[in-house]
Amino acid sequence: MESSEQRQRVEYLPNNARLVQTRAGAVLVNSPPETLKLLLALGHEIPQIILLPPDIPAGIELGSSGFVRRGINYASVEFLLYSNFFIHNQRTRIITPTAAQRERMAIIINETLVGPANAADFEQYHWLRVECMATSYYAPLNHEPQLEDLTDLRALTDGGGDLGQGVEIRWQDNEYVFLEDGVEVARLPTAVREPASPLFLTPPRPLLRHELTLQFIGGSDGFDPAGITTCFLAFLDPKQQTRVTLFDAAAYLRQRLGNLGVAPHQISELVLSHLHEDHLAGLPELLLLGNHRIRLLTSTIIYRSLLRVLAAMLDRPAGDVAALFEHIPLDPGRPVDLDGRRFEAMYAVHTIPTIAVRVGDLYYSGDMRYDEAWFAELVAQGVLTAARQAELTSFAENAKVIVQDAGGGAIHTTITPEILAKLAAEGRRVILAHTASSPLQLDDEFAQHVEIAGSGHISNLGSQVLYSDEAEFLATISANPLFARLPIEERRELARLAVVKRFADGEEVVMSGNPSDGWGYVVHSGLVELWTGGRMRMVAGRGSSFGERGALSGRQRRQGAIARGQVALLGLPEEVLRPVAERWDWLGAFQRADWLAQLPLFADLLWSALLDLALDLEPRHLEAGEQLFGYGEQGEAFYLMVSGNIAIV
Repeated sequence: MESSEQRQRVEYLPNNARLVQTRAGAVLVNSPPETLKLLLALGHEIPQIILLPPDIPAGIELGSSGFVRRGINYASVEFLLYSNFFIHNQRTRIITPTAAQRERMAIIINETLVGPANAADFEQYHWLRVECMATSYYAPLNHEPQLEDLTDLRALTDGGGDLGQGVEIRWQDNEYVFLEDGVEVARLPTAVREPASPLFLTPPRPLLRHELTLQFIGGSDGFDPAGITTCFLAFLDPKQQTRVTLFDAAAYLRQRLGNLGVAPHQISELVLSHLHEDHLAGLPELLLLGNHRIRLLTSTIIYRSLLRVLAAMLDRPAGDVAALFEHIPLDPGRPVDLDGRRFEAMYAVHTIPTIAVRVGDLYYSGDMRYDEAWFAELVAQGVLTAARQAELTSFAENAKVIVQDAGGGAIHTTITPEILAKLAAEGRRVILAHTASSPLQLDDEFAQHVEIAGSGHISNLGSQVLYSDEAEFLATISANPLFARLPIEERRELARLAVVKRFADGEEVVMSGNPSDGWGYVVHSGLVELWTGGRMRMVAGRGSSFGERGALSGRQRRQGAIARGQVALLGLPEEVLRPVAERWDWLGAFQRADWLAQLPLFADLLWSALLDLALDLEPRHLEAGEQLFGYGEQGEAFYLMVSGNIAIV
């Protein structure tokens, strides 16, 4: 039992993070995304010791046996390292349970700090490596920072738990034990149990679609405790009401999308500018918890680096990681045409390979230090060629809307009146991103052309395009896997029959243990917390459904549902659900869904998602000695053993 002294030693932070006070200094246990923002918001000093969780045992979660749980990376240390090193001139000690994890952390940090280590990875873009090194140069070191400058990586299995001053961390079974002079002072479970949620959500605002509409999930940087990192939705095709392009992936992406009424199903493609954590943190969630295989546009160099990073995060072979998404190479000089839209890229000037992207009237700089005087210096030093300088200064010329990095400092753009005049030339609209606030006072000359990309900011270009509510309802129904099985006309009829029900923040939608009200619900906008046995199991967004079983069986509700923020649900009464359930034999699949729920691999899925899986289960009976599949054969099915034994040879 935990003593009062031990309780005083441990501070329980959101999202499964813990702060343990020891004689050798504070130890951060687990490092989910945005931990630096949380610590800054709480006024805490940044700990110099980070203890990461053990890998997930095989077979517990789909897609990950590494640092990632339910799509959340609990080894998100990049900005903690930056804060300690660049602001406080300190190294950070990172402790992993095993030596194998230590080696994987080294891969992640190297790829995101200095980029690909092998010169051959740059292929014909050998000059890009020179540019990255020049941009990364840090005068106090007289070279670009390396892993060993920022961190000391250790493993508990190799004596890494000895913190000095008589302080030791031991890994015993499923717990971390903290000792001082051999006396236990704190004990924490290694398991990650709580569903993770963002510190704050993007505020939903009325979205009136135009020919080009941008909606910013965030427009800040990784150090801002009150802002979400730069990530935005681009509605590029006025003919498509519900399909959207995502630029970069902020942390806790599914909940932030859900609060805006956007389902992952609606994302047509993701454009990934580079691999720094503030642009990448939400990607594992999208890949592992989405209901479709997303198209990902980035350059070949960045893609190969991404495979190494994700393989280390998930502890999966690179080939398995590559199967999670469809990579569409977006390399300089090789435009990509997708559904009538042309995407073009160039390499930006940043510390690791980064692309700037142009699509139609939109230009996105990615992270870039745009400074024409500095470009001229780099030409004089032989880092840039004159042709490369011309490319950097002209690539955005045909755009009408520019989303520009305005982070300032040595590796981002410092906005000056001269740079604004260049960017806003010929009446272009400039949206300043990657900044916590307006970088300068805007006078009348620029005020009508320049916007600041705060969280929730919406920018429109061209004429307004009117859409019907019915189409939005249809998109919500189609985002639900149970109803996505239906032909489009039947989905359209469900959307017509659905009743919109609205709930205020904190309002109870259904109560566990109460009789069913005869309705099933699909989340249309906002977020809904789902509770079972007094514990919040998950947060559901657009397209997620609940209550189907109770509506059809008339039984008591097995889970409670509470609105998080303003919520709109599409209600489907029993008489509307019944024909769909009978057509697909939902009642016959209920028992199979309950069985799936008992397996650790599926325990965290929505019950409606389990029902969808149960509908696809096909029994397979094997006689003694019969071969199920052979080594080297192409895999075409996933098997769950109900009874008996299988020999793996």
